[in-house]
Amino acid sequence: MQPMPYWRLSSTYFFYYAAVGVFTPYFARWITTWGHSAQTASALMALWYATRVVGPPLWAHLSRDSRSPKTWLIGGLGLSCLGFFGFFLPKSLFWLALSMGLFSLFYNAVMPQLEALTLNALGDQKHHYGRIRLWGSLGFIVLAVVYGELLQRHLAPDLALTMLTAMIITTFVAMRLPGGSPSDIATGATHESETLPNSSSLWVLLQQTSVQRFLLTTLLMQMSFGAFYLFYTLHLEHAGHDTNVVGALWGVGVLAEVVLFIYAGRVLSRASAQYWMQIAVVITVARWLCVALMPQVLWLMVIMQLSHAISFGLFHIASTQRLVELFSAPDRVNGQSLNYSIGSGVGGVFGAVLAGWAWGTGAGVAAFSLAALCAAFALWPLRASQTAMQHESRA
Repeated sequence: MQPMPYWRLSSTYFFYYAAVGVFTPYFARWITTWGHSAQTASALMALWYATRVVGPPLWAHLSRDSRSPKTWLIGGLGLSCLGFFGFFLPKSLFWLALSMGLFSLFYNAVMPQLEALTLNALGDQKHHYGRIRLWGSLGFIVLAVVYGELLQRHLAPDLALTMLTAMIITTFVAMRLPGGSPSDIATGATHESETLPNSSSLWVLLQQTSVQRFLLTTLLMQMSFGAFYLFYTLHLEHAGHDTNVVGALWGVGVLAEVVLFIYAGRVLSRASAQYWMQIAVVITVARWLCVALMPQVLWLMVIMQLSHAISFGLFHIASTQRLVELFSAPDRVNGQSLNYSIGSGVGGVFGAVLAGWAWGTGAGVAAFSLAALCAAFALWPLRASQTAMQHESRA
């Protein structure tokens, strides 16, 4: 891989996730400072995830026959910036919901495009994906930690202004990305016994049992992260931790994730993607239980944030590898879109709604206990898939 495409791709991930690094940890806090309830924040975050259900498949369908997928990526980023301007209007629920819907529809829609362009640029060096994706994690950690420190010192700029700045930079950086036609995207070796028939139909792909199990796993795992993305900051502040400490904990988690991405190739070579996904799920169950029951124990929260490398980072790279195994090259864009819309989208909506309900019922203890239960349920489709693969190998 040439140095310039590497840095172009990496910088796009960096600034894309820098905006998310302000949004995810502090949006619920920002909303409550304007007089809205935690349930309102939950509903708005559910809208963020709901757009993942329709945005990625719609964008993938519209851009499928385009000779320049990069144009659709840049267009989506530009439209997300325009939609975001509603956050600068009076903070009524109407304007907040409208802006969230418009901004998140396009911001979520373009991620499969970026992933596809990245896989295309990597060619037969897809094991380097983690080294590019880690820059997204670095962007997240820089903004999460710095913004948390500025909040503690009462020096933080407005959250909306900070996010929009990062989004505009992302758009300009993306203009220098390498191009790539849809037929070139995500080419490379797959497991022949599991590669699905070439098809552009999402419905055909969804009828595959192996795909259904995979999507159910990612959906349940995303549901389990609902409490974390919405209420982790509030939960730890209620447990007595300062805002800058919480921001540092967010940074610890993402830093651990970065280290995992650096060694992703070595990790994946030691066992199957299915195996690593199961390990990640088990660790996630333990993580949410500890956060639910002992948030006041700082050293334990540090360890739990270090486990983010496994519960998020390892699960992400293993599920990406599993997706490559499941979908043939022409279907991989649709596969990315399905995973993003059903796994992240539907799972995110359910996770946000359930977290909001649980928070209203029993605050952080209830929200994170329910998160642990969702993660535990993810073991069922994983084990079913593992059993099916073992039967196929013996046949």
